Amino acid sequence: MTDYNAWDRLFECLQEQPRRRLLTGLAACQPTETVHFTELRADESAPGTPIHAEYVHIHLPQLAAAGYIVWDDRSHEISQGPRFREIEPLLELVQTHSERLPDGWV
Repeated sequence: MTDYNAWDRLFECLQEQPRRRLLTGLAACQPTETVHFTELRADESAPGTPIHAEYVHIHLPQLAAAGYIVWDDRSHEISQGPRFREIEPLLELVQTHSERLPDGWV
């Protein structure tokens, strides 16, 4: 039986490009590796910018609540969360076929 709540949670998290970029960036990391989220999105998430605030107040909390990341809300360091393995095959598929996806999707 399919867990429809898991599908809904996944696609809600993938709905926004910043979250897709964080998740695909984390997929390239080792499972126990911890990185500051701007290391994955340095091109757009510099402190003091509106997108930085968006990451901190919207995207990181949502991914953490879903269990896809572990997020230290003080240092803004992230790592793969307890549910990351559930979505890893889809992220690998996206990365493998990224040239076939619409521009800007990832």
